[in-house]
Amino acid sequence: MYRKTGTLLTAALLGLTATIGWAVPATAAADAPTFSLSRLVLEPTERGYRGSLRVTITNNSDSTQGFYFQIREAVAGSFSGGAESRCESDGVEEGLLVRTCALPRGNDLAPGESRRATVEFQVLTTPRSYPMIAAGGLVTAYSYETGSLGTVPFSAQFRSLDGKLARPQTYVQDTQANASVQVIGPVTDGPENTRRVPLRVRYAGDARQLGNSLTAAQLPAGSMILFTEPFDGPVYGSQAFVPGGLLMQGEERDVALFISRPTDPADESTPITVALATHYWNETVPDVDPSDNTVTFNLAVAAS
Repeated sequence: MYRKTGTLLTAALLGLTATIGWAVPATAAADAPTFSLSRLVLEPTERGYRGSLRVTITNNSDSTQGFYFQIREAVAGSFSGGAESRCESDGVEEGLLVRTCALPRGNDLAPGESRRATVEFQVLTTPRSYPMIAAGGLVTAYSYETGSLGTVPFSAQFRSLDGKLARPQTYVQDTQANASVQVIGPVTDGPENTRRVPLRVRYAGDARQLGNSLTAAQLPAGSMILFTEPFDGPVYGSQAFVPGGLLMQGEERDVALFISRPTDPADESTPITVALATHYWNETVPDVDPSDNTVTFNLAVAAS
């Protein structure tokens, strides 16, 4: 989708605490393409904070040019998409996700034309009674023809529950996950020669996450995880991702694993251990208390 002409540039934040209509440096030639950013204000919702950053690119040159931009988030794991922006994952920098984004309705801009792209963010942390701010975001815009247009930093501003933005505190994200799993009922018969194992998953903190998996160890011969309930998460034999997407801070979610019955019925009493893990990019996030990240059960159904 993209022809990259450069790598993401780094920029010192110079102590900035907010981004207010940032533009490219004033030294840019009058006929050079420019870009600007809106503020990223995250509004408190019933499910964390949500907000959007608008990137506007203007072609001040006298010829049609193609443009795209690269964005590094201000809060780890906060990208949530956006219908107008077509973004692809582009790695991690300083623990923050980087994405390369096309412009809506095509990348080419005629002379004098401007186009705006919107990128959505969500931070799954409990809304606070005070405003907060997180620095570290960066946007670099590119022309296919001339290369980088420059790099502009931005911050994520968290609006307080009573609507304030002034005098924010620094948002500090958890560095360790605080997840747990438990069995919440008896193992029962399921469809397609399976056994249904009911579990409850809890995510107490707001550490970075891109997914949470349940991995079974010591499965008896012939047994594997076939599907989950709700039925919307990828399953890989001994591993299933927690259905329902990312977990909000403090959220509990009841799910079920459907595991095929073992080849030998006698193996239904074999202990099976399922471990819950939090994943972010190419790492497993360390958990503050690993002792509650595993459960043990067997596939035997109690006699009624």
